[in-house]
Amino acid sequence: MARMKKIINLVLVIFIAASLASLAIACGEQGTVPAETQATEQQAEETTAPAETTATETAAQESGECPPSTSAKVESTNGAYVDRMPISWDSIGTQAAYLSHSTNQTAVFIYIANFETSENLKDVALSDGQAVIQFTLTVPGEGDPVPVSLGKYNVKEQVDNYASAGIRLTGGSTLSISTADIASADFEITSVTETEICGKFNIDEKWTKMSGEFKVPIVK
Repeated sequence: MARMKKIINLVLVIFIAASLASLAIACGEQGTVPAETQATEQQAEETTAPAETTATETAAQESGECPPSTSAKVESTNGAYVDRMPISWDSIGTQAAYLSHSTNQTAVFIYIANFETSENLKDVALSDGQAVIQFTLTVPGEGDPVPVSLGKYNVKEQVDNYASAGIRLTGGSTLSISTADIASADFEITSVTETEICGKFNIDEKWTKMSGEFKVPIVK
């Protein structure tokens, strides 16, 4: 009889141990993600993140960059400019840009005045202290119209995309930046849309230094 009790107790112990082992395995399956699944999910996350960043960067490049507003600084020892001092660029007034298309070439005329006017800045009469910065861009290419290119423009030579600069003054005078006397020059178009053109400039000529950035409406 005692032997029979021992056998029954042994069977009960084995049964309980087996039940506990099955329960542990079931819990482990519910609470643990297989290593292969974790690796796949992590790889998917790593692949998705760079793709989103690239899309954002591409959109930013396509839309271009514009400053909040136009600003300009001019210093000149040119007699034509000095004789008409003071001329202040602390405040920018009326601005306008005009596009002229012809076969295999587009010209852009940018005007930045230090005063307000409703007249055409190309030939508006100027009063004392008033002046107009003007840039003329030439964009060669194929077709009609040739799109205005983003990027650097040559100021020293009339090759490729190039820009000329000057300041219209009172009395019908224009201070033209001399390409032969330019120490350094940087002119860049950063954005062009149907309604505005943006860019920046830094020109150091023998007599005149001018720098700034612009956000100018395109007049149709």
